[in-house]
Amino acid sequence: MCIKEGLSISNILEYLMLMFEFWIQTNWYIAFVMSLVTNLIVYFVASYLITYLTQKITQHNRIGKYIDNRPFKKGQKLSEIKNGIIACSVFSLVSLLARELFVGILPLSFTQLLIEVIAFTLFYETYSYFVHRLLHTKQFRKPHSVHHYSVRITPWSAYSVHPIEAFLIGMSAPVFMLIFPVHLSVIFAFHILGVVFTLLIHSNLKLNGSNIFCQLLNRYTECHAAHHSVGNVNFGFINSFWDLCFKTKYIQSKVL
Repeated sequence: MCIKEGLSISNILEYLMLMFEFWIQTNWYIAFVMSLVTNLIVYFVASYLITYLTQKITQHNRIGKYIDNRPFKKGQKLSEIKNGIIACSVFSLVSLLARELFVGILPLSFTQLLIEVIAFTLFYETYSYFVHRLLHTKQFRKPHSVHHYSVRITPWSAYSVHPIEAFLIGMSAPVFMLIFPVHLSVIFAFHILGVVFTLLIHSNLKLNGSNIFCQLLNRYTECHAAHHSVGNVNFGFINSFWDLCFKTKYIQSKVL
C-alpha cells in the first residue's frame, strides 16, 4: 500500500506543485540553477536516447535508415553539445520571466486547460515560423549559420544555436504570457515536449513502415532534413500551414 501510495498520480502532482511553488518563491539565482538542471537533464537524456534508438534502428535496413549519409564535419558533435549547453543556459535565464507573468500553477478545469493548449499551439506555430524566417534574413544569417553548420543533423544538432537564436526561441513563452493568461504547468509541459520534439525531428531517421506513426515521423524528419540541406524552405514547426501560405513548403529532400 505504501509503495502504491508513493507512486500515485496525486502524490506526483503534489510534489510537482511544491517544486513549482519553491521555484516561484526562491531567489532568482536558485531558480535559474533549477531551470538549468532541468533543461540539461532533458536535453542530454532525450538526445542520448533518440541517438541510441536511431543507431539501433538503422543497423537493420528493413526497419529504417538515415535520410542523409554524408560524413559528419570534424568536431561537429562536440561543437553541438557545447552550443546546446549554452542554449539551455539562455532558456533558463529567460524562464525567470515566467515567474512574473503566470496566472497560476494548474488550470482549474479541463476546459481551461484545453483553451490554453490550443491558444499556445496556434501562437507558437505562428511565432516559430516567422522567427525562423527572420533568422534567414541577411541581418540574422550569421547567427543562424551556427545551427546550419550541421548539414547532416543529429539530435545533438537541435539546440546547436547562437545565443541570439536561443533567446528568440526562449522568448516565445514570455511573449505569449504577456498577451494571454496561462498557467505555469502548461508552459512547462509545452517546453519539455517542445524540446523532445525538436530533438526528434533532428534525428535524421526515416522508418520503412507504412503505418500512420511511421508516416508522421518521416514527414517531420524529412521536412527538417530538407530545411538543413536546401535552406529557405520548411520553416514550420508542427505543421505546414504558413509554409503553404508563403510557398516555402518543400517535400523532396535534396540529400546525398
